[in-house]
Amino acid sequence: MTIELLSGSAAVEAASDSDFSGTVNPRYFKVDESLAEQATTKLAAAFGNHWGADVRLAEAFSTSDFKLAAAKELDAEMLAQYDELPASWDQYTDTTTVRDFRPKRLQSRWRSTIGMARVPELTEYPADDRRGATEYAIAVAKYGRRFAISWEAWLNNEAVGELEDLPGELARQARETEMIAAVSNLLLVDPATNTASDVNTQFFKSANGNAPGNLPLTRANLKTVLDGMATKKDPNSKRVIARPEVVVVIPKALESQMLSIIRPTEVRVTVDGVETIESNEFSGLSYVVEPMLDFVNTHANAATTWFVLPKPRSTRPAMWVAKLAGHEQPDLRVKADTGQRVGGGQISALEGSFEIDDIQYRGRHIVGNQQGDPLFTYVSRGA
Repeated sequence: MTIELLSGSAAVEAASDSDFSGTVNPRYFKVDESLAEQATTKLAAAFGNHWGADVRLAEAFSTSDFKLAAAKELDAEMLAQYDELPASWDQYTDTTTVRDFRPKRLQSRWRSTIGMARVPELTEYPADDRRGATEYAIAVAKYGRRFAISWEAWLNNEAVGELEDLPGELARQARETEMIAAVSNLLLVDPATNTASDVNTQFFKSANGNAPGNLPLTRANLKTVLDGMATKKDPNSKRVIARPEVVVVIPKALESQMLSIIRPTEVRVTVDGVETIESNEFSGLSYVVEPMLDFVNTHANAATTWFVLPKPRSTRPAMWVAKLAGHEQPDLRVKADTGQRVGGGQISALEGSFEIDDIQYRGRHIVGNQQGDPLFTYVSRGA
């Protein structure tokens, strides 16, 4: 996975597709409806290993029009699979869009008073409602990967399997890129390796009032954390404010423990030696199993680490993921560096490159992440 973060004038230039000369986006091909149907049918037959389908597909690829239609079909399949792939990060992360690669401001607004002051007759209205905002900046980065198929593989009908896997692979990697961006708010992720050594101690720290704890995920500890959040004060107004709806984010290893907390409808509680049966106050609590926590976090306590975060669209958003406006979905390109025939005329990108006779596909996805308000956030390594 490669990453390039641009800013300033370079970002403005990079935001334009004109920067990617030598590539063709099949999304904008104009393909006749009957030819598109033909491409869909022949590709499906070949991917399904129907008898003789690979030969018929190879014959169809001898025409440039069919090659363009097939490329467009692969792009459509990639987008369809991308839309169908499940994502858990949007259940604990807010989403925004940015216009270009320059940082966009996010604001957490506050004011020092509640309601309006009573104004006696013929008395000037007070003007002591101090307002302000805590600002954060979020920027997106460019992620991508290239895939190459040899021209010989095309002629030998050996590229069918690679073509079949390509849309799903690009869609899956685009979703994974979003998931890694989201968990980068929670963990110290190294973008070069996509691994994390610990929770994000640049956000979860004493200065933010949310330094990592060591409480195991139990009913009693969860109650302690949530009760503590119920008495949180706004750092500016110094008033206790209502806790927003929260979600518990856990790795797969803690799912059975979480279910044991929320599934019972009634629980036995002992107070001063007296046992009573009460309704389970956590039966409606939301939780999210984030598989990337298992995959990315290499800390010794990764399997027992859990988070409490405000739900998306709350009044105190804590986690953000950004996408580039107009580029919210992954982009598929095929490299157009085949040269020209000696007698003139364009050559299809699927005829093989000028230098080494390969056919290169490139997937691109634009995404970014940023932490926001830490007031109602909590993390415990569990030990």
